[in-house]
Amino acid sequence: MPAPSLPSPPTNPTPAIRATPATSTPGAAALESRGGRIVVALALAVLAYSMMQTLLVPALPVLAAAFGLDAAGSGWVLTSYLLSGAVAAPVIGSLGDRFGHRRLLLISLGVFAVGGAVCAFAPTFTVLVVGRVLQGASTASFPLALAIVRRHLPGTAQRAAVGWLSGTLGLGAGVALVIGGLIAQYLSWPWLFIAGTAVGLVALLLVVLWVPASQRGSAGRTDWSGGALLVVGLLALLLAVSQGSAWGWTSPVTLGLLVVAAAALGGLVAVELRVPQPLVDMRVLARPVLLLTNALTLFLGFVPYLFYVGLPVLLQAATGAGHGMGVSATGLVMLPGAVLVFVGGRIAPALIGRIPARAVAMIALATMVVGSVGVALAPQSLVAVIVFFGLIGLGNGIGFAVAAELVSQLAPRAEVASAVAVNSVLRTIGSALGAPITALFLTDAATGAGEFTALFVFAAATSLAGVVLAAFIRQRA
Repeated sequence: MPAPSLPSPPTNPTPAIRATPATSTPGAAALESRGGRIVVALALAVLAYSMMQTLLVPALPVLAAAFGLDAAGSGWVLTSYLLSGAVAAPVIGSLGDRFGHRRLLLISLGVFAVGGAVCAFAPTFTVLVVGRVLQGASTASFPLALAIVRRHLPGTAQRAAVGWLSGTLGLGAGVALVIGGLIAQYLSWPWLFIAGTAVGLVALLLVVLWVPASQRGSAGRTDWSGGALLVVGLLALLLAVSQGSAWGWTSPVTLGLLVVAAAALGGLVAVELRVPQPLVDMRVLARPVLLLTNALTLFLGFVPYLFYVGLPVLLQAATGAGHGMGVSATGLVMLPGAVLVFVGGRIAPALIGRIPARAVAMIALATMVVGSVGVALAPQSLVAVIVFFGLIGLGNGIGFAVAAELVSQLAPRAEVASAVAVNSVLRTIGSALGAPITALFLTDAATGAGEFTALFVFAAATSLAGVVLAAFIRQRA
């Protein structure tokens, strides 16, 4: 565990220290109060980012009608945010390690707020997409927040804060499905962006007031070549992944993008191993425990999105195995699962303090196995969907927290934000794979329960593979 950056109460058992217990108590209380304010401010920043991942999902038909788009066109509202965030997280995270995490967090929240304003008043769809690209800067809020926690909170408080932030990450995405549905149904679409921007502005204010400045890292030459290769590689990969089902997985465009991604990311590895101050430290990421943790994060990002995409189809379908629900009712059915993501994030710190990290990770994925099997066995039962999707959320929250804890512990203190940002990108890639894979299963989903059962059995099998992978994690690098 890294040394705490806040002073600890004296532990030398001298009579003088024992004789003045009253003076140490207020100091400890002040530290605890200060730490609580830091976590609240950072959690709100993470909430703003995570909400805007899914807030627009229920409103896609409304946006398509407002701008005269087809379903593929309106999907760029989500894709542009995903692409921008995947690039912004490692770049801004690395800059935060060098120039101060609080400073870069404020910048990313400011850009997020500007992007929200652009979206709310966008006269054309092109302007709306530009605003969403600006909003993607907020993706860096999670790695920057974890880096701040590691620098300013000690021991147990640090682990608890990681649980809060990890839980908030999942809670925001789930709750936003409900809020987005209500706004789409009862208000106009600009209010989606007004609501998200308001959360971002409050977070920015609280960060200014409550989060202390981080010590700047070492100055040096900016790794422009690494940054360029990272941007090209991630953009090509995520475009291919997110649009492959629409363009065709064997189309020249998709295959060409995958070739470009492989070449750029391969070049990134070669460049980063040679420069003295790399944007992404490949030697750190090559440590076995971090490799396994990052691989596990792909599973944690992928499996829940099979349900985020598949369950609304199941719940809203009026024929076959469908439940014939509306958008708002669908969000309410999925809300307990979102809340349990947050609960899982809060449970994880207590588990990590008592049993090995690999055991906690195995518990997380095993819980997702049970949840996936439960939904697969009874997709027609609303009670079964609510209960077992809740287990998916619980396991996912625990998994997010243990992955964040491992990365933030094992990465060098001066590189925490960039290491967590890479982990976040892998979660994003896993999530991006969820939608096209779900589409492969549900091409004719309205005819019966078979397609849904196959999808959720696949989710169970993938989660089981994650359990096996987690068994090889060792706490030490």
